Amino acid sequence: MTDLNNKHRVGPEELQDLEMAAGPQWLCANLLFVMFVSADEKIIPAESGQDVTLTCRATNKNIYTLEWSRADLGGKNVLFYWKHHFDPANQHPSFKNRVDLKDRQMKDGDVSLILKDVTIDDTGRYECRVVMEQTRSWGFISIINLRVVVPPDKIIPAEPGQDVTLTSQAPNNNITAVKWSRADLGDKNVLLYRDGKFETDNQHPSFKNRVDLQDRQMKAGDVSLILKNVTTADTGTYECRVAQKSEERMKLRSRRSLIVAEPKTLPAESGQNVTLTSRAPNKNIYTLEWSRADLGGKNVLFYQKHHFDPANQHPSFKNRVDLKDRQMKDGDVSLILKDVTINDTGRYECHVFMTETRSWEVTSFINLRVVDPPGQKNITALSGQDVTLTCRAQKKITVLKWSRADLGSEYVLQYHDNQSVPDDQHPSFKNRVDLQDREMKDGDVSLILKDVTTNDTGTYECGVFMEETRSWEVISIIYLTVVDPPGPSGGIIGLIVVVLLFLVGVVFLIYRKHKVSRYSYKVPTENNEAPQSPQQDCVRGQTEVNYPEPPADGH
Repeated sequence: MTDLNNKHRVGPEELQDLEMAAGPQWLCANLLFVMFVSADEKIIPAESGQDVTLTCRATNKNIYTLEWSRADLGGKNVLFYWKHHFDPANQHPSFKNRVDLKDRQMKDGDVSLILKDVTIDDTGRYECRVVMEQTRSWGFISIINLRVVVPPDKIIPAEPGQDVTLTSQAPNNNITAVKWSRADLGDKNVLLYRDGKFETDNQHPSFKNRVDLQDRQMKAGDVSLILKNVTTADTGTYECRVAQKSEERMKLRSRRSLIVAEPKTLPAESGQNVTLTSRAPNKNIYTLEWSRADLGGKNVLFYQKHHFDPANQHPSFKNRVDLKDRQMKDGDVSLILKDVTINDTGRYECHVFMTETRSWEVTSFINLRVVDPPGQKNITALSGQDVTLTCRAQKKITVLKWSRADLGSEYVLQYHDNQSVPDDQHPSFKNRVDLQDREMKDGDVSLILKDVTTNDTGTYECGVFMEETRSWEVISIIYLTVVDPPGPSGGIIGLIVVVLLFLVGVVFLIYRKHKVSRYSYKVPTENNEAPQSPQQDCVRGQTEVNYPEPPADGH
């Protein structure tokens, strides 16, 4: 036995005899501690699927034998390199075809190890030992602790009925097979595409006719999965593995967590303080993020190691957000959003990074709907005027509609993708309505109604189509009253009254003359002829009237 305390040095002849008798395995097992050289211990973090280089450099380039090992491999090695050749006889099976030297010539003493496509099983303490030509003895020159973790899942939220793309990228086009799987499906897969064909024999029934590759040609290594018409049952962690021509086995390329859920809808009014409630499964929270998809990569709030990080916060939320409990007791990660406006309307997501799992988890989806305080606006206008019906919506608007209930299925004005849609517009509004700002800057969707008449009186509603809920939402109600101006109309009415009074007077005079004619005094004549009326005598120029003499006295 070798005396470790005396650090026995093996001479060239002795070493040669040992080599011939037992080969390199005996050397590895029995000369391991002949010479011990202090080595600094390094820690290298890595993620599953990566290729990792464990750096190591000998003091000179006169290297006779090299070994990389790990204590928990039960006597097996990671790599053994002897006389400029790999010796796989005692190599652990998990490292076959996965390890190499960065430089097989070991120039300048570089004996760094390349470990390909690492997994969490590769986590451990790696040791690099060499036998130098000059000393013909083993020596430690590097100790490296490799920590391999599962890469953080990319979390994809979705709602029932949507089509979802799970993105994934392979390093090149030399792809022979693509497999998408989900752990809870057992030995069934989501999709298997091999040699330009789909293999459905082992596909889980729930995915039949619902999945496809985004690009079957897999150009530029695109192996993304399209999952159609998702349901809550599709929630889970999906893994993409790819086989390439130069490799014997499939490598994990990406992991995507899909969460399909009916989001909560929270209504609010402008000016209120709103709490978006969320609770993580436990209190071991390392990082917390509240986000909204339409913020262009910016976040609502980012909280790490008990401190707010405002570096990537969207400007509209600065000094307006806080946590309900900064200690996050019992996993409470609820967000307080102060003095909300209609521009805060949107879909909010809460993500937490858990210490135990070292992965992100989604804890909440909340649709916040902010509207102006209730109350119908009343506007009075005169016939002939142009009227503006004010309305303001959230900034991102795809479909807008102004309507009036008494118009049935027809509308006042509809805008879709920045263009007016005249198909179902009520005829009375054609060429009479427009938006105050066709670009709808800052959410201005006010309506201009030109040359109004009394027929325009009614209740007008301003509605926008919400992409998140796939439904219409009324954000403004205005009652418009149109009346005729007092000037010209009053004059006409007065004239009509005067004419009517004049006609009544004429009729009265005619009636009066006719009445006088009927009751004129009649005088008998000698021939018993009817006397002429005074009017007739006047016409004839005769004005004499004979009256009878009074009777004599005594008769």
